[in-house]
Amino acid sequence: MLLEKLLKEFEVELSVFTSSQYALFDEYFERITISKNEYLIKEGEVEQYSYFIYEGIFRCWTIDPKGVEQTFWFCKEGTFSMSNISFSLQERADFSVQAVMDAVVYRINKEQISDLYASISGLEIMFGKLTAMLLNRLLQRNIDLIKYSSEEYYLRMLEEYGLTFNYIPLKDIASYLGITPQGLSRIRKRIF
Repeated sequence: MLLEKLLKEFEVELSVFTSSQYALFDEYFERITISKNEYLIKEGEVEQYSYFIYEGIFRCWTIDPKGVEQTFWFCKEGTFSMSNISFSLQERADFSVQAVMDAVVYRINKEQISDLYASISGLEIMFGKLTAMLLNRLLQRNIDLIKYSSEEYYLRMLEEYGLTFNYIPLKDIASYLGITPQGLSRIRKRIF
């Protein structure tokens, strides 16, 4: 059940909704598979769907002034894709969202979301709270990059992402940490 997986990821009490509401939620989504390196959205496009990541992990990245890809976020299982920013605002995306491994996602369009909110009482309010929690995670990432060394932050990532961390290319992890691949290699040698 998609909504249950989402609420667990954000550590929200599951008794907020009934089992029939959880089942109804799933009915509005279409299951699709995404291959490794495939995009949900490319920079400059306007997203037409909201994607829930059921299995897999995606990286959010953009190009810096030197022409180098910079990864700034990973969308993991049990969350919605960051391409939802473009979807919600119906504006061109400032970044790309790309699968780092084969993935299973569920998608929904704007019309279906309106129907879904009308069908499940309290869902729209809950999504407002979840959006605030996601914004807090984004803010916390910025704070953590200031507070922790690259090695400490790397260890925190290992804990947060679990086994899926093994699927993320080291160059993307280094970019996310704001260090070179060689710097990440030195950290990994010290840890392992």
